[in-house]
Amino acid sequence: MGRWQQLSETPHVVCDTGHNEDGIREVVSMLAEEQYDRLHMVIGMVGDKEVGKILALLPKEAIYYFTQASIPRAMPVQELQAKGLLEGLEGQAYTTVADAFEAARQAAGNKDFIFVGGSTFVVAEVL
Repeated sequence: MGRWQQLSETPHVVCDTGHNEDGIREVVSMLAEEQYDRLHMVIGMVGDKEVGKILALLPKEAIYYFTQASIPRAMPVQELQAKGLLEGLEGQAYTTVADAFEAARQAAGNKDFIFVGGSTFVVAEVL
């Protein structure tokens, strides 16, 4: 569970617990194989990772839903959003994973793709 796990077909929703540079490289590789109209990324991370390096790997064309898991190690969502903007990632901040995921689901069309990840804890809250 949690490794490129499909949660829905319409729209296509996948979660993955990759949370370091190697894991995110694999996620980005898998995303490149997908067909979709728009890409929505629900992303949260913990504060003790090299977040800038990881965010730099993510697709710039995606719509981001920055969030934080309900754990003390979670990077505050405003800080994550600010770091994302420095890497060219644009999107809104949501204080809960549930709110971020719901916003992505509401915004996504049937031919869009929603990815949930950045942290095992974010994936766990969606599952």
